[in-house]
Parts: sequence; structure tokens; C-alpha cells
Amino acid sequence: MRQQTAEKAAQATGQVRDKAALVAQKLREHTPDPVLEKTAQAAAQVRESAAKAGQYAADKAPEPLRETAGQAATAARTHRTPLLAAGALIAAVLLVRRSRGHRR
Repeated sequence: MRQQTAEKAAQATGQVRDKAALVAQKLREHTPDPVLEKTAQAAAQVRESAAKAGQYAADKAPEPLRETAGQAATAARTHRTPLLAAGALIAAVLLVRRSRGHRR
């Protein structure tokens, strides 16, 4: 049962990833170059701001909290595939529930 669920979740993850890549490609094809450039600049600014905020938070956080966060990050990296599969499965369930709710 668990194996089937993991396989279905992995399949759903792959389908979601493929669909997202296709949508992103179509958006890139239909978006003017100046808009893409501004978007890239804005994204770079957001990443830079997030990095600064993260560094500030890390500097101010007490040591036990930093250790716990490091352990959680390590666990997430170690179990990346099951976490992504679970996330995709949850997203699929929510989308199905939402689409069924609109039909009523």
C-alpha cells in the first residue's frame, strides 16, 4: 500500500513538474523581452533581500534554534523525494477537492 502510494505520488510529482515546465516555457515565449528583463531584476532583488533577511535572522537566533533548524534542513535534504511527492499529492488532492466544489 505504501509503495503504491509513493509511486502514485512520484508520478503525480513528475506530471506537475512537466506541466509547470510547459506553462513556464509558454509564458516565456509570449512575454516581451523588456518584461522578462524586469522580472529577472526583481527576482534578483527579492533573492538578495531574502538572503540578507535570512543572514540577519541567523545572526540574531539563539544557538539551540540554529541547531534545530540545521537538523530540520538536513532531514529535508535527505528525504527530498518523499517530501516533494507528498507535497505534490497534497496539491493534487486540494485541486481535485476544489474542482469538485465548483461543480456543486
